[in-house]
Amino acid sequence: MVEALAEAPLAPSRSYSRPSALVAIDGKTYWTKGDVQQGLVAELIAGRLAAKIGAGPLAKVLRVTSMALPADGSANHLLGIVCGVEHLEGVVNARELQPLVASGQLRAGAVEPRSRAKTVVFQSWLGVNDQQVLVNLTTGRVCSIDHGDCFGNLSNPLPISVVITPIPGVAHNLGSDPSLVDEAVKTVQAITDTDLLHAVSQVPLGDAWRSPPDRRLAVARWLAVRRDNLASAMAEWRN
Repeated sequence: MVEALAEAPLAPSRSYSRPSALVAIDGKTYWTKGDVQQGLVAELIAGRLAAKIGAGPLAKVLRVTSMALPADGSANHLLGIVCGVEHLEGVVNARELQPLVASGQLRAGAVEPRSRAKTVVFQSWLGVNDQQVLVNLTTGRVCSIDHGDCFGNLSNPLPISVVITPIPGVAHNLGSDPSLVDEAVKTVQAITDTDLLHAVSQVPLGDAWRSPPDRRLAVARWLAVRRDNLASAMAEWRN
């Protein structure tokens, strides 16, 4: 757990969970959330796994006191032990890219296929809902974010549906080259059962977290089954 120190000079997000950017004691900025659809445990586990395979920014447990928040109380919903996702510089949410595409600021072919493939594979593995991605406007790298609506139904790990988050101006099949898909699948297959147990461990308790041990163990088992069946599921997207 890291301590939040102060508000970062970034505009608050308009998304469901109303995250705010806070600077923490480790010198990093985190988009901090106090409530998400499937509990903060979903955001934390997914962020840990995304960072491990290079599919998205790392999530951490943050302790937020009133001294770290605006005096007007606008971010008091973040008070307590919450979840923060590392801020990335130079990125734009794909949902906000259309004006850049229309004006020619985002040129055709700017999005990097390898990271698009990894993001599609990762989001398919997690079965994300309300899927979102960030695009780096300099490198074209794509990464997965906003995982608060994962793990809503743990009773049926199969079948796996391919999740392809739309990016304006980018073809549906960008990244579907068999070599890129296979490479991305192997990064997930390299996640061991021990890695999964680590990902679901050291999680706070409380209503906002929805993290009793039996649910966290169920998440790890659910992910293990999907990991072992991911290659065949992704075959339909391979170009």
